[in-house]
Amino acid sequence: MVMKIRATLEIPDRSITRSKLEYPTEGVSFPYLASINMVVYVRTDVAGLSYAVITRDVFADKAVWAAVQVQNLAKIFARVINSANFYKTELTPSNLGDDHKLQKVVGGTATTLGIEAIDIDNSGRGLALSCSGSTIKSMRYEMPNPVDPLALPSPNYTIVATDTSIVAGRYGFRFIRETSSHGGSESGSAWLLGPLTPLPPALTVLEVEVEGSGAPEDPYRPLLSKNLVEIASLEGLPSFLYQEAKKYEILKAKGFTDEEMRILLGSIPQHQVDLEAVTWGAFEFSPNSPTNIIVVTGDNPYQQGAIQKHIELAKNKNLKVLSPPRNYGEAVAQYQRLKRDYKHWLAGKDNYAYQVLGWEELDLFQNIDFYYGELIEHKTHYQQLKQVPEAELWRRLEVLEERLSKVEVLTEERDRHLEKLRSIKRLGW
Repeated sequence: MVMKIRATLEIPDRSITRSKLEYPTEGVSFPYLASINMVVYVRTDVAGLSYAVITRDVFADKAVWAAVQVQNLAKIFARVINSANFYKTELTPSNLGDDHKLQKVVGGTATTLGIEAIDIDNSGRGLALSCSGSTIKSMRYEMPNPVDPLALPSPNYTIVATDTSIVAGRYGFRFIRETSSHGGSESGSAWLLGPLTPLPPALTVLEVEVEGSGAPEDPYRPLLSKNLVEIASLEGLPSFLYQEAKKYEILKAKGFTDEEMRILLGSIPQHQVDLEAVTWGAFEFSPNSPTNIIVVTGDNPYQQGAIQKHIELAKNKNLKVLSPPRNYGEAVAQYQRLKRDYKHWLAGKDNYAYQVLGWEELDLFQNIDFYYGELIEHKTHYQQLKQVPEAELWRRLEVLEERLSKVEVLTEERDRHLEKLRSIKRLGW
């Protein structure tokens, strides 16, 4: 009798799972993340998160940098919870004086958190969106070719806002569709990085009223004056603006209406500039508050003096106008005075001090306050932050502790924040 032995073919398990691999999450390209199945794709939605590649995991403090093809619209997304809740930055050449814009979408309602007063053409650029604690930054890079994302030059400009609406989520970018002229980024030129730090100092701090409906095409935003002037009547503007104005003139001469141009071209060729546009970022902007605070960091690019006009307008309306603080003590004093009128503010004094002074040490302070508040103190967004992998939270806390221990200024505040951070590590979450 011959005994038959059944052979069993064992297929080796080559799948990559989080239990087998604690993968790198900073200084990595999106193609790498895609290769280990750590990205997802978003095709359509109702609030602007369309044709996007986003991380599979949830993070709190990260940045996305991409070399973008501007053409019509380039976007980067941060802290995406779903298609109705996220931060985004975009470059939109068809806009009027605010081609670089930082926004949030909460419950499908859009709010502009900051703009850079600039008009740009369709050429490629670098664009980044960075979150550290309650500080949200958008960075624009002018460069002839993409550079090494791991050794970025200083950005040409940074928009900075303070916002506590969303504390964690997925990060990503708008990708280019093969059959579309819409702008975006090739996945190979997009990178997931740690938070980025450059910040411009405040030139003035203004109280502003609110306008807008909250719709994507009409976001809530500060009510600021405008001075629209025909490009053809001005000298010394960038050459591409005169080309856009000429396109508009030709189309008008052929009888096209503005609506017909928008339908045919996707936008109206720019024929005006706003000589009162300024660069600003909001501090805890709430559409439910009749007024809000913005920090102005840049004057009009074509005609200096726009900031002074906004200061005079605010004074005429009996709204607050604050000179930029010269040091930490003055910044804290300003915050304490403002907080009496803006009781809804969740962001603290170090958030305010960082936004108006721009000192990197203050970024560490506010970042630790963020984790202490959300994990130990008030826990307003505790469930959001709990979605971050535990290894990521520990990694971030250790980085903050290492950097803070090297700070040699504001030593009393440094030690106080070190104790807060260590108490988080002791207590856990």
